Amino acid sequence: MSIRSSSGFSNAQTSLGVDFGHESTKVLALNKVGERIDISLAGAVDNNGSTLRAGVVTNPKEVGKRLKSFVTEHQVHANQPVFDVPSNLAVLRWITLPKMKAEERVTAAKFRVRKHLPFPVESAYIECWDPGDTVTDEVSTLVVAVPKDIVNSRAETLLYAGMEPKRAELEAQAILRVVERRLNRRSALWRDASLTIIDFGYSTTHMYVIQNQQLQFIRGVKFGANMFHQAVISGLDCTPDEAAQILHDQYTKINIDGILTGDIGDRACIVNLSMELEKLRKEIMRLMRYFRSLHPERSYSGILDQALLVGGLVGLNGLSDYLTYHLGLKIEFARPIAGMMTRFSKETFSAVSKRQEAFTIAMGLALAGLEEEQNAGGLSDGGTEYSWTRAA
Repeated sequence: MSIRSSSGFSNAQTSLGVDFGHESTKVLALNKVGERIDISLAGAVDNNGSTLRAGVVTNPKEVGKRLKSFVTEHQVHANQPVFDVPSNLAVLRWITLPKMKAEERVTAAKFRVRKHLPFPVESAYIECWDPGDTVTDEVSTLVVAVPKDIVNSRAETLLYAGMEPKRAELEAQAILRVVERRLNRRSALWRDASLTIIDFGYSTTHMYVIQNQQLQFIRGVKFGANMFHQAVISGLDCTPDEAAQILHDQYTKINIDGILTGDIGDRACIVNLSMELEKLRKEIMRLMRYFRSLHPERSYSGILDQALLVGGLVGLNGLSDYLTYHLGLKIEFARPIAGMMTRFSKETFSAVSKRQEAFTIAMGLALAGLEEEQNAGGLSDGGTEYSWTRAA
C-alpha cells in the first residue's frame, strides 16, 4: 500500500521517516515549503516474513533493496532518513552526576548504569540527555542505552537502500512529537495538556503519560496485534496473509462483545476475540494502577480519564468503542496525517486515513528530520521538545 502526492516541490525541505516493523517497513516523506508541510509519500514495504529478531534486522541487504525500489518508484529524493529505535528494547535510567562536559558525562554514565543493563555496556550505544544550564553542582540526567546491533542493522539496511542515515530516535519520542503537533493545532492552551497515550504495537503495547510537556511514565507489556493475528488464523484456519487482510480491511469490525466480523473473498467470517481483548483491557488497567501507585492522586487527577491511541490496528472499526466501554475512558486517535496537504484519489485517501495511526512513528521521525534541517539552517525550531522526567 502506498500513497503519494502528485505536486512538485522544487524548493522544499524533504525528510524521510523509516519505521522498521515486523510485518512491514513503514515509510513517510514530508516536504516543507515555508510553513506548509505536505506528505509526498506514505507507504508500507512488505517484509515478506519477519525480518526482525530482538529488534535486529536479520537481512539488511534484502530489506534495503526493497526499500530502495519502493522509494525510487515513487520518485522521492530524501537521502538522509531518520529511523526508529524500539522503546521496549532501550533502557532508560535517571542518574545524578556532577556538572561536567558532554564527553565526560557519557563516560561517567556508562560506569554508573553498567550494572543496570541486561546487556554488556560495551555492546551498547549510550546517550545522555543534556540537562541544560543549572544552578546546582549536581544534575539529574536521563541515560538511554540501546544495543548496538539494533541501531547498526537498521543503519546498514538504509545504506543498502542507497541512503545515508541522519539519526536514530526512540519510538516514544517520535510519537510525542506527533502528539505535540496535534495539541498545538488546537490552541496554545493545549500545549501543557496532560494525557495518556496507548501505543498498540505488534508484540508490545506501551502506555505513556504526559504532564506539562513531560513524559512522566513509560511502561510496556508483552501483548500486541500479533495476538489478534494468531486468533484469526486459528479461528478461521486461514493463512497469515489472509488474517492480515481481514484485520486491515476497512469493512472489518469488532462489536462491543469482542466479536469480529469480516470477509475473506466472498466468504463471510466471524471470530471471537473476546479473550484477547479482555487480556488487553486487563494489561492496560494494570499499567494504570501501577502509574497511580507511583503518584499521589492530585498529580494524576483527570489524566487517566482519556487516552490517545496509536499503532497499526487501532483503526479497526469498533476497537475504540470496545475500549471506551470496557475501560471507561474517552478514546481519541492520534490522526498523524490530519491537517497536511495531500493529493490522493478518493479511494486511496479513504484507505490510508483509516490506517493513519499505523504511520504515527514514521510521521514523528520525518518531522524530526525537518526540525533538524531547520535548526541546521539557523532557523527557529518553533516547537517544544518534550523532556523526560524522573518517573520515566
